[in-house]
Amino acid sequence: MINNLIPGIQLNRIYQRDCIQGMKMLPSNSIDLIIADPPYNIAKDGANADMKHLRFKTIYEEWDYIEDFETFNKAWLEECYRVLKPKGSILCYGTHHNLFQVGYLMSKIGFQIKIKYEWQKTNPPPSFLGKNPRFATESIIWATKQSGGKYKRSYAHKINDGKNITNVFTTSLTPPREKKHGKFPCQKPLELSVKLMNLHSDREDLVLIPFCGSGTECLAAQITGRHFITFERETAYIELANIRLENTDDLKNTVSHLLED
Repeated sequence: MINNLIPGIQLNRIYQRDCIQGMKMLPSNSIDLIIADPPYNIAKDGANADMKHLRFKTIYEEWDYIEDFETFNKAWLEECYRVLKPKGSILCYGTHHNLFQVGYLMSKIGFQIKIKYEWQKTNPPPSFLGKNPRFATESIIWATKQSGGKYKRSYAHKINDGKNITNVFTTSLTPPREKKHGKFPCQKPLELSVKLMNLHSDREDLVLIPFCGSGTECLAAQITGRHFITFERETAYIELANIRLENTDDLKNTVSHLLED
């Protein structure tokens, strides 16, 4: 049984703790897939804009302000490398705020970067200050611990009319139906998480989600028949994620066409 591989760890629950300390609980070479949506450190440099006398800021959360960002990224990535199985994969979200540093550190630690996916948003937010183009994409680095790594081309054909996919996923921003239990400032759409999980893991695989947030990747694991381990410091986000995990039926129907045969 998979539980016997992780002594003292209960699967498919959210642990309230810092992910770096949480991952130290896990044995080396125990995880099949890691999906990480780490802080981008946007709050440190976020710009205010005055629109119709209202104040806006891109993200202003304490967890997204990290003074020594490189040390933080190096610490959690090193733990990811240690716990990942030799043929396991990591998928890491990012923008220009964090992606170049994360990619550099991945290579330095020993990960082999396979490709960079792009999430293209059909309805990107406005450029509040008007000084830059509208920001319509986010990136996802796919890397492995050793050569190889799981990529299920049969599933790629299923979701792309019998042809291999490109590295671009196109969806809207996270729809309101996925936020009805509460809002998280950088919540990813369930459709994207389901596709990534099916492409790079199998049913019953063990998925590590270092940064739980609102629990979208946990939902994707539950819906697609994977096991997950996840960590989150903020009580409000844990409560939100648990409510979402208890109410998956309606959302499962929205992604039923994306599930494996």
